[in-house]
Parts: sequence; structure tokens; C-alpha cells
Amino acid sequence: MRLFSPCLMVLFSLCLSVAPLTAQEDGPAEPRDIPRAEWLERALGNSVHYSIDGSYIGREFYLPDGQSVRYEDAFGNCQDGRWTFKDAVYCFAWPGSLVCARHLDLGEGRLAFPSVDTDGTPIPDTLQHGTIVEGGFACGAAVTS
Repeated sequence: MRLFSPCLMVLFSLCLSVAPLTAQEDGPAEPRDIPRAEWLERALGNSVHYSIDGSYIGREFYLPDGQSVRYEDAFGNCQDGRWTFKDAVYCFAWPGSLVCARHLDLGEGRLAFPSVDTDGTPIPDTLQHGTIVEGGFACGAAVTS
């Protein structure tokens, strides 16, 4: 009693030989710029927790008005600012400074924020990574102990 025809066996063996090639092609995703509309969908009302080389450096809350942002560093120092977007560059106006970066999606919930000038020219700087965390925070007194 034969369960499979010879043609079916050939087709089955072809499928097995092609499957590993497909899996090998699915490597890590290429970093991609996050467009403004997508960033608003992800970040509004939420916070981004930042790290450099795995060490936490601060968090940023994107307030629901779509233009205001709050940053708290790892020591509890907090400030409010405003942000804008143009041509894949996000710029943040803080009291006394302007900081710009690209927002890159690395896949699997991982984000990177390379520093750039206002025109998008890369600035040699330590690369910050981040993750989006649900919810925001209020500025308060710095933790002392």
C-alpha cells in the first residue's frame, strides 16, 4: 500500500529544501526612520526610557498635545520642552538648548536615536537606545536617598 505518489514526494522534498533558505533570509530588520504620524501613534501619552551601553540615562514623556515633551534624567532633574519634526529629524527645544536626533526602529521594540544637526547631518556622539513605556510622569522633587 503506497501512501504518497512519487510526484507528491518530490514536491514535499522541494518544500523542505526551500524552507531553510527562507528562514536564513529573515535576518535582523534594517533600521528604519520612524515617520511623524507613526511616532505620534506610539509615543503620545507614553514615555521613552533611554540608555547608553545598557545604562539608564533618563526618560522622556510625550505629552498628549503633540508638541510638548518632558525629560527627567537619571538623577531626577526634570525639564519641559517642545519638539518638532522635519525630514526625518526630530528636534527638541529645551531651556537654553536645541537637541536633534533621528528616531530609528530597530525591530522587536528596540529604538535608536542617533544625534544629528537640524539639517540631518550626523553628529559623532554616543548612540542612545530606548524603549517605549506606557504612561507618563510628572516632574517632582529629585530623589535624595
